[in-house]
Amino acid sequence: MEKYRYSDEERKLLENSPIPFAIYQRVDGKVVTVVMSEGFLELSGYEGMDKKEIYDLVDSDIYRLVHPDDLASVGDAVDRFLTESGVFDVIYRQKRYEEYRVVHLCGRHIYKEDGTRLAVIWYTDQGVFVGGSINENEVISAEYARLQQENERLRKEADANRKIVSLKKSLTDLLTNMPAMTFSKDVDTGKYLACNQAFADYAHKETPEGVVGLTDLEIFDEETAIHFIEDDKKALAMDKPYIFYEDVPDAAGNPRQFQTTKLKFTDDTGRECLLGLCQDVTDAMRIKREYTEKLALVQNMAEIDSLTGIKNKNAYKVREGIMNQRIQEHRQPEFAIVVLDVNDLKKINDTKGHEAGDKCICDACDTICRIFKRSPVYRIGGDEFVVISQDEDYARSEKLVDIIARHNEDALYNGGVVIACGMAKYDQEDCVAAVFEIADKRMYENKKFLKNRK
Repeated sequence: MEKYRYSDEERKLLENSPIPFAIYQRVDGKVVTVVMSEGFLELSGYEGMDKKEIYDLVDSDIYRLVHPDDLASVGDAVDRFLTESGVFDVIYRQKRYEEYRVVHLCGRHIYKEDGTRLAVIWYTDQGVFVGGSINENEVISAEYARLQQENERLRKEADANRKIVSLKKSLTDLLTNMPAMTFSKDVDTGKYLACNQAFADYAHKETPEGVVGLTDLEIFDEETAIHFIEDDKKALAMDKPYIFYEDVPDAAGNPRQFQTTKLKFTDDTGRECLLGLCQDVTDAMRIKREYTEKLALVQNMAEIDSLTGIKNKNAYKVREGIMNQRIQEHRQPEFAIVVLDVNDLKKINDTKGHEAGDKCICDACDTICRIFKRSPVYRIGGDEFVVISQDEDYARSEKLVDIIARHNEDALYNGGVVIACGMAKYDQEDCVAAVFEIADKRMYENKKFLKNRK
């Protein structure tokens, strides 16, 4: 079997689309890429790369961007979809640059005139709850309106009739199988002019023809219909697409969550119309919420020191990375690094046991957190702590270090936990580590001084 090839006109239109989708085909037991849109390249972090190189990368490993923990489930779903009929609907984590995004995939099979079966996959970025998804629907709305205008222009070119028919067939395959519900209305009468099968299913009609000619009041209950009519009025009053989330019931009364785009346009007869795109995100949002909650729990556990309950070295490294980025962008506020170390912890562990050593660490942590109460405190080693002093604590940094010194005086004479301390203020260094190094050196000087005093 050979790889299916679109005409140059078809391929150019499909590849230039901002909608994130890709078209695949199984050839001799291997999945190959037929078309990738600009929207897909941007979502996957491929923008700016040579297209042949991108196609070769994806063909060599279509799972190269999938999170390792999601490989098995995604692979099984892809195999079932490519070898059987049905619907492809998967949520997984996809790598884009140095981070993973939650991506929702919907797929349909389409069959070409020569019998070739292709798999069309639409990609939706769920990583950002509002921004990414809303922007995508806005793009889809604009693309849909543009495609209507393009088809109308092409139909008027009699000398290109064959190409027009082929192009129209390809676009119809995409729009008909699009997972979002689409419809158009007559503004004056409120009657539906057209819709796809997804919207007909939502309206509990067997076919799109069963929706055409009806109004919202003739399809839905009165409360829901009035809600849709009010949304139409808002869209008609705007000069740009009206995009929003809404919780509404379907025609059978089942609660659903939609991400909806509505925009006005004028058809070729001069009639004012309304175009709507609604994506049912109920299940996707539930899965996204569950995943976010689990991810937050795991991340929180990974960044908390189990002994003291404060943030650990992992959390410090994350904060250090954020501050380094701000330093490079010249927007990092002034700060100081305070390095602290518990004296004689090894001696306590050796003579009194590790339980006494752990209590000593906890006592030192309480003291540090009490003094630097407006700054984040991290335990980055067995007996070593770091404070990132900013804002009010930064203004009082010398006084706070003096308080540590007075605490040590009392501990030396009356018994208690002695905490060596060194502080350095940021002074246009290239990174946080350079400031830490200065503070760490001063801490060891203070540690030596305190041992001599003892």
